[in-house]
Amino acid sequence: MRLAIHLLGAPTVFADGAPQPPPRGRKAWGLLAYLLLAGRATTREELAQLLFAEADDPLGALRWNLAELRRLLGLPDALQGSPLALALSPDPFVDVRALTSGTWAVALEIPGLGRELLEGMSFGGSPAFEAWLAAQRRHVQAQAEAVLREAALARLAAGQSEQAIDLAARLVAMDPFEESAQELLIRALAASGDRAAAARQVAACVELFRRELGVEPGPAVYAAAEATGVTATVTAVSGRAAAQAQLDAGEAAIGAGALDAGLECLRRAAAEAHACGDLELKARSLLALGSALAHAARGRAEEASAALHGAVAVARRAGRPHLAGQAHRELAWIEVLRARYPQALAQIEAARASAGDHPFLRLGRGACAYQVGRYGEALGLLGDAARDAEGLGDRRTRALCLGEIGMIHVIREEAAEARAALESAMAEARALAWNAFLPYPEALLGILDVSAGDQDAAADRLEHAFALGCQLRDCCWEGIAAAGLALLDDARGNVSAARDRFEDAIRRSLRESDAWLWAHAFVLDHACAFAVRHGLAQAATWVSDLEVLAARTMMSDFLARAYLYRWQLGDAGVVGAAELIAADVDDPALHRRIAAAAGGTPRPTRRSLADGGSSGKGRLVEGPPAPAS
Repeated sequence: MRLAIHLLGAPTVFADGAPQPPPRGRKAWGLLAYLLLAGRATTREELAQLLFAEADDPLGALRWNLAELRRLLGLPDALQGSPLALALSPDPFVDVRALTSGTWAVALEIPGLGRELLEGMSFGGSPAFEAWLAAQRRHVQAQAEAVLREAALARLAAGQSEQAIDLAARLVAMDPFEESAQELLIRALAASGDRAAAARQVAACVELFRRELGVEPGPAVYAAAEATGVTATVTAVSGRAAAQAQLDAGEAAIGAGALDAGLECLRRAAAEAHACGDLELKARSLLALGSALAHAARGRAEEASAALHGAVAVARRAGRPHLAGQAHRELAWIEVLRARYPQALAQIEAARASAGDHPFLRLGRGACAYQVGRYGEALGLLGDAARDAEGLGDRRTRALCLGEIGMIHVIREEAAEARAALESAMAEARALAWNAFLPYPEALLGILDVSAGDQDAAADRLEHAFALGCQLRDCCWEGIAAAGLALLDDARGNVSAARDRFEDAIRRSLRESDAWLWAHAFVLDHACAFAVRHGLAQAATWVSDLEVLAARTMMSDFLARAYLYRWQLGDAGVVGAAELIAADVDDPALHRRIAAAAGGTPRPTRRSLADGGSSGKGRLVEGPPAPAS
């Protein structure tokens, strides 16, 4: 019997293509969703408390609903014993799994794509489950948007403009205030040759943003209307030699800091290579263009992605897998920054399949792992990548790995390990004169100094990191350093200055449309801890922002922290949700806080890492005090 389980929209189960009679009551659907998505076996007692705590006999209510699920699935021997796990064989189709782990081509065929998980159902008597479900719904929505975006870019790269327009229009309909979605639709319209439609979409976007948000869309939205594809611009001198000359000139200009001139040369190189039919040169030109847009330009991630998807398509036609691999690697970088982790992992695997393994790819896998809370796995991947990069003489990748290892230890409140990794990362950056990376480990070391009580050292590091980040116009480094300076203000007793600095840090860390979202969550987390501790009016807004971002991206550690901040603000029902989300997060510091919250035990309100190390004595972020009455 072939099962198909659809949980997006109105839930339905099909057996061999025939719809099955639904279970009685919504709790059975909630139970099925949890068993399918939790990713771990759960005891009967835990499930009874999660969904049936208000029943006279919670375990009896669970048994009745398990019987309903066995009937629904046609599996009389399933879901026996404790703990419970739903093992389905042969492997069924589950729409949510296909959305979050399948390819975009498979996901596009899901009937409920873009619809809500367990649409229309609520579970008000089960607050922990209701919070878990709200997070899953946000994550599913974000994944649907990611699928539509990736599919539209792939269609655009394949020259299928009309299909790209349809997909991008669906994306805009899901979230009309997402600037990157508007940009993609405008780019698709312009690439199809319909300049008038592109101009109308720009005007509609501008009017919407002004009316509803009181802001102007970014320059990338306006620039997208000028997108013409690689055939639009050719020079007076044409042919392969002209394309190569434009490529060389573009790369030289980018290296010298002349960004706009370099980008124009690279666009001309791609156009010339297209005109003369040199596929390899066209792929190289698109790769150079996409890489420059991803790294040297800010707020241009959508144009970068379009160029890189084009590079992949052309490189495959040219039989140049190493070029396709490099383009996949750059695409993975963009996806990690925007916290689209399933898409990032797919690009990493495509890069490996095209061009073989490389320490940078393990760095990418490690980044995806730690940003969703799998820190132990991430430390293994990043440690291996750092050692292999050192063996290859790739000091930049090694520095990146060390910086990420340091960040993991900062989050886990392991001060000694964090400091060792970050000092090594700084030493590598200085040896390479890599000022574009230096503010990251320096700012994190400054945060460690604040926690250790060394305010003079903290001020030196944080002020330098902030100034250098501003010179680079890197919103991520600016935001992290500004958050560190806010912590320093707080440590010095200047709460008003710290509040203003946190507001500035939050704005900076999300200033660009292609900002590193995990860094923004890191800044928000510190701001929430500060605002809740001091009872500031901003606390509820910042906590809500952290919760929404962490749920959409399934940054599990930050999501559990957001629930704990809600508990501190008086929402007693969310501690159970924090426990659910944190179950697979290997962060001892987080679990200490959850245990304290579950027991209603106040925690110290001052930060201290003076004890250092991974013994659990040092604390980067204070645990939650008793909830408000």
